[in-house]
Amino acid sequence: MPRIEYSLSFENYLEMTISRREKPKYRAALVSALLGFSLIALGYTYLQIWPDTRTFIGGMFLASGLLATGLALVLAFFAKPKSSRPATKTLRGEYERWHADKRLIEFDENGWRLFWYEGEDLRPWSCLRAIHDQKTLLVLSTETTHYWLPKASLEQSDEIRNIRALAEAALTNRELLFSVPMRPSAAVFVAANFLHNWRRNYKTILLCYAAAMLLTYWLLFADWNSTPPSTPWFLALVPFFFIFCEGLYYLRNYFFGNWSKSPQNVEVRSDCLCYKTESVHWIAKYRHLEKVNEIPSAFLLYFEAKTFHLIPKKGFSEEQILQFRKLLSNAA
Repeated sequence: MPRIEYSLSFENYLEMTISRREKPKYRAALVSALLGFSLIALGYTYLQIWPDTRTFIGGMFLASGLLATGLALVLAFFAKPKSSRPATKTLRGEYERWHADKRLIEFDENGWRLFWYEGEDLRPWSCLRAIHDQKTLLVLSTETTHYWLPKASLEQSDEIRNIRALAEAALTNRELLFSVPMRPSAAVFVAANFLHNWRRNYKTILLCYAAAMLLTYWLLFADWNSTPPSTPWFLALVPFFFIFCEGLYYLRNYFFGNWSKSPQNVEVRSDCLCYKTESVHWIAKYRHLEKVNEIPSAFLLYFEAKTFHLIPKKGFSEEQILQFRKLLSNAA
């Protein structure tokens, strides 16, 4: 049984934490939107209080508010994910407290055993759920734990091929039924996100829509008083405009998403789904499914309540769709 002694370097730890808490930054867009709404309200109030004196000032407020609101939409549309990783000093402190100790791993065809300062951990290969092949690290992941192994130590002992082969075999030793492409069309992506977000947050979304529509009606139609509008149907267009904006947001996510880092195909196996990219190979077992939503063009699989796996139907044959439904119903 090979035994490899190693220590994680600080560079290894930086790679371990490189993507944590990474999400789009909307602060600039939010500030611009709040400024715009404030200027619009200020300009409208000014024109209502002093309608016959210096209307140019009120118009300037309104124009500036509209400009700032439009700028907020542009900033939100082009916002990119940024890491909110702590400062290097904080990371070095975390590394020295919890990751700088000497460790040892041994493995064979049955599993692996890891020794570190707190004790030891024995895992069979059957509990492996993912392999992350990073720049300086080979990461074995179970449902609860990540095992970070520096490639330099594995290569020095000439065991990196052996442990990688055993790990790959553990993920693929299940019957392969068929494989289908993963990338959806823009329409399928938008429809799936509408379904997911409205089912999960319908109360919050309805409240936000109601508040936005009331504000819009107040800003645009407050001068009607007793005179009815010449085009009352325009009132009905306001909610559809906000729904259109929500759809644009999903389209933005679709066209600006980095699809090259996503799996191109999913392997449907007897007890799991198997995904693979250039750096990650992982499985999701049917028995962990919490919920399944099916729309005419795709399956939405929930292994966690907040996120879903989107599998388009365009790559399935009729027989494969029936077989896949049966697998999902048996898991449920």
